[in-house]
Amino acid sequence: MSIKHFQRFFLLTALLCLLFSCVEESPAPPDNGEEIENPEPNPEPNPEPEPEPEPEPNPEPEPKPEPEPEPEPEPKPEGLRYAWAELPLVNDYDRNGRDDSDASLYYAYHFTDLKAPDGSKARNYTVCFSGEHHCPVWVSAPRHNMYQVKKVNRTDAYKADPDIPYDIQYHSKSTGGGCNKGHMLGSAERLASRTTNEQVFYYSNIAPQLSAGFNTGGGGWNILEDYIDTQVCPDTLYVVIGCYFDTYTDGYGKKASPKRIEFGGRSDVSFPTMFYYALLRTKSGSSHKAVKDCKADELQCVAFVRSHTNELKGQEVSSKEMMSIADLEKITGFTYFVNVPQAPKKSYKASDWDL
Repeated sequence: MSIKHFQRFFLLTALLCLLFSCVEESPAPPDNGEEIENPEPNPEPNPEPEPEPEPEPNPEPEPKPEPEPEPEPEPKPEGLRYAWAELPLVNDYDRNGRDDSDASLYYAYHFTDLKAPDGSKARNYTVCFSGEHHCPVWVSAPRHNMYQVKKVNRTDAYKADPDIPYDIQYHSKSTGGGCNKGHMLGSAERLASRTTNEQVFYYSNIAPQLSAGFNTGGGGWNILEDYIDTQVCPDTLYVVIGCYFDTYTDGYGKKASPKRIEFGGRSDVSFPTMFYYALLRTKSGSSHKAVKDCKADELQCVAFVRSHTNELKGQEVSSKEMMSIADLEKITGFTYFVNVPQAPKKSYKASDWDL
């Protein structure tokens, strides 16, 4: 072989060796136990968005509940008519002179020809009269010297009350059942004018009272009346004089039971089993203040209660017959001194009443 041919062979061989040395095999997987992270797959195409749900139809609004009715207004304590301090609750809001809830009860308001301090016509008394018992249930009045300063004599002008139905009253001034004619508001307490005195002889102000030992000199009722006279004061003593018709036993242990008697030309008059006084006044008696303008600690009130019996003849007044106005209300069912709401009706002191 010529030198030229040898050189070409050697050059070709070197080129082939160089070519094979540049070719490398693919690397083997690692054997260190590590996992190969798989490449993340191509993300799937976003799905078509779901359509928005159809909006629900607006529900019918729930009806608003009917508002609860307003509470019944409290009745005005003066019974829509007068606001006098002595008045019990007068349940006559239609002003027809008859109780709105007890049709057997009738009311009458009597005025005198005297002048009140403000120049108006002065009141005499108010009466609640029972068509069932044919007898007064209570009489309320102011006690003051202006009414009893003596200018006239006793009139004895007995007659029916013109403001109470005639057919439920006594038919005459006759007596019966061992009783005489007992004034609720006494004649001696109303002597300032003839008109004033005549009105206390209306039958509506008269109750049957036992003549032997109750409504007589030294009788149980007369003794109590005399005591009440000592409590009249310049500031005015406000009184309610009342009857009761169920069985009753008083603080002295004296008992009276109900019955019907002949009286005043009738045969169906109820015999009262108990009489009482409910009293209200200022403590000082001369404060020159109206009781409505006083505080509770400036006032005093109490009830005196006696069974309707002859056995109390000669019985002097004592604390045994006293009770609070609140306790009297529980017995009779009437509400006293409603126009003086601060009156201390739940308590009393015998010493405030000189006992």
